[in-house]
Amino acid sequence: MHKKLFQLLWVLMVLVVIAGIIWAYKKYQRPLIWTMVNVNYSPQQGDAHLLQTNLGKNILIDTGHMDPAKNALLPFLQARGIKKLDLVFITHPHKDHYAGLLPILDSGIEINTVYFNVPNRQICDVEIPWGCDYDEILRYHTILKERGVKIDEAKAGLEFQIGLGSHLKILYAFDGVNTPVGRTDINDLSLIMLLKHGSNTALFTGDLNAKIGEYLAKEGQQLKVDILKFPHHGTEGAAPDTFYAAASPSVVMVPSPALLWCSEAQCTHAKMG
Repeated sequence: MHKKLFQLLWVLMVLVVIAGIIWAYKKYQRPLIWTMVNVNYSPQQGDAHLLQTNLGKNILIDTGHMDPAKNALLPFLQARGIKKLDLVFITHPHKDHYAGLLPILDSGIEINTVYFNVPNRQICDVEIPWGCDYDEILRYHTILKERGVKIDEAKAGLEFQIGLGSHLKILYAFDGVNTPVGRTDINDLSLIMLLKHGSNTALFTGDLNAKIGEYLAKEGQQLKVDILKFPHHGTEGAAPDTFYAAASPSVVMVPSPALLWCSEAQCTHAKMG
């Protein structure tokens, strides 16, 4: 009797293990979905990237300006039935990357953790015309804490398992003061993040600029990827050609309004044609 019971339990254990392996394999086979949400529908540029993993996690990299976040990003998240963001990364403190946080919070979507570094005040104040507002950034931090959202510092080397076979790693995170190239602007504070899903790789670059871009082209590790999120909305004068050569992507994603690429007359002509 005991022997038969033991054999039955053994068979059940084997079946449970097999079922677990099948479940994990099916989950692993599911794709990781990256959506570059269009928060550039107005003349304002911006970045917002949603990652949906095979474990049901939702990760947002940047949020765009406030109005495009209200009118484009938030409706997109709601249409997808997303009620919770597990991780939010603000690549650098310009409004076209962080200002959409408040509309998301106000919508009732739960946010677990936000990685949002506070910049050096002197560097930020120089760039007030370009969307770095030190006092507003501190206010955002206060609001996030009051709403029960955890805020962490984004540091180089942090790695997150976001799904089966999916990892997101912060390769580089500079403060603009203590860097290998001296003092930089706000754009060169951009988090450089590597996404891996199976054998596929992608690099998120924020608004990476010339000084850190040149440094990474010479000294950077793990830059070669399949897909590159083009820095700074595709504008000239950002990261140098040597950086793109080091990344050597097969596909490039460029979040940009049309007016950054052509004059109003040219764009009008293109639409008419």
